Amino acid sequence: MTQIDLTWGDILTLHGDALVCPAHKHLICGRGLSAQVFALGGEDLAQQCKKQPECAVGEARITSAFQLPVDYLLHTVTPQWSSGDQWGTQAIKQLRHCYESVLGLAGKKGLKHILFPALGAGTNRFPHAIAAHEALEVLNEYSSQFDQLTVCLHSPAALGEWKRVERRFFMV
Repeated sequence: MTQIDLTWGDILTLHGDALVCPAHKHLICGRGLSAQVFALGGEDLAQQCKKQPECAVGEARITSAFQLPVDYLLHTVTPQWSSGDQWGTQAIKQLRHCYESVLGLAGKKGLKHILFPALGAGTNRFPHAIAAHEALEVLNEYSSQFDQLTVCLHSPAALGEWKRVERRFFMV
């Protein structure tokens, strides 16, 4: 049975087959985790990303990881949270599609251990409870195709929120 591991710390120090990177549609250096990934990946990563087609919100692209402690980067463009206004439902669907796109690419590539940040919950400001619910629903749906899926949160408080969602909605 696949393990979905919720943890906190520096995702860039973890080992796995691939790391999921929140991305800009042109796969250029963004903010937050994206900026850290590009700093570690260096010019080789930037050059490989330039060769990729534009990536719409919810889609994903794969590149080599270069100097990072994983083999591949799975880039996905996350939606911006708009405070739950009339576009909130669309943003939630797009966030869900980010996870589906990433896992689809990972499955096609035969990757077995994927490292996820809290997609959308960083600079794009999704509330952790909403981000966790969508992520865990999709991760549970696809889990049989992988050996391990790790979600690494940036703080103990974020980890606590994700664990509360996991207990409430996904534990039998």
